[in-house]
Amino acid sequence: MNDASPILTLGLNAKGRDFLIGDLHGAFALLDQALADVKFDPVHDRLFSLGDLIDRGPESVRCLEFLNKPWFFAVRGNHEDMFLKTYNDGNINWKMANFHREKNGMGWFFDQSAETLAQIAAAFKKLPFAIEVETARGTVGIVHAEIPVAMDWPTFRKELLLNDRSVLHAALWGRKRLEGNDMRGVCGIDRVFHGHSVQGYKPRQMGNCYYIDTGAVFGLMGKEDHFLTMTNLMTETESLRIGPANRVGKTHILDKSPSLAVPFGNLTPKP
Repeated sequence: MNDASPILTLGLNAKGRDFLIGDLHGAFALLDQALADVKFDPVHDRLFSLGDLIDRGPESVRCLEFLNKPWFFAVRGNHEDMFLKTYNDGNINWKMANFHREKNGMGWFFDQSAETLAQIAAAFKKLPFAIEVETARGTVGIVHAEIPVAMDWPTFRKELLLNDRSVLHAALWGRKRLEGNDMRGVCGIDRVFHGHSVQGYKPRQMGNCYYIDTGAVFGLMGKEDHFLTMTNLMTETESLRIGPANRVGKTHILDKSPSLAVPFGNLTPKP
């Protein structure tokens, strides 16, 4: 069910900026606004996604539009994984589809043509479980849910390449670090971003791990203190810690990077 390497490694973007968004869940109108707000340059900039592009929101099918962009890179989230299991290589599991329509906002699935569903499935199969990006401040990891508790980044990479089921499950579904309030972070990498678990009012920092799913789709539905977070991968740590006092509407942009390429520094845990 995976046509690509489980981890994508990308080098330094020397000519532009690298942005990252939290879970979108079909709220693509907020992404359109955020891209306009940062004056996104598709020639030089890159946009990364923490997955869960689909379900609940009104424009889930637009995932295909963005996944076909050469500047857009997403990891697989648990909702993309649910889609693939439901689609089942074209042998659709309708019992599962009805369950996800009822419980997980997958009603849009029923409105798509066979051709569109096949195209989305093909795109989702190519999504890695993790992305590693080099920046001028250090190396950044992007994983939808979490890295297993007490596991360092090199081990995580190795186990992904071995298709270890427990590690893949943690990357898509895990919440043990959050539930245990584990502040140790992840050794062997400078900064890690996660989505999956909605944070109220602001992103959450745990060691060198940052949880930036601030409930975009719920904000789109009118829920207070929920919005789309978009951050520059090199944003100052302090900006990620504080609440979005400067938020406009339902998008919050974090694009305050040091004037010099200061390394991420002592927040990187040591083995």
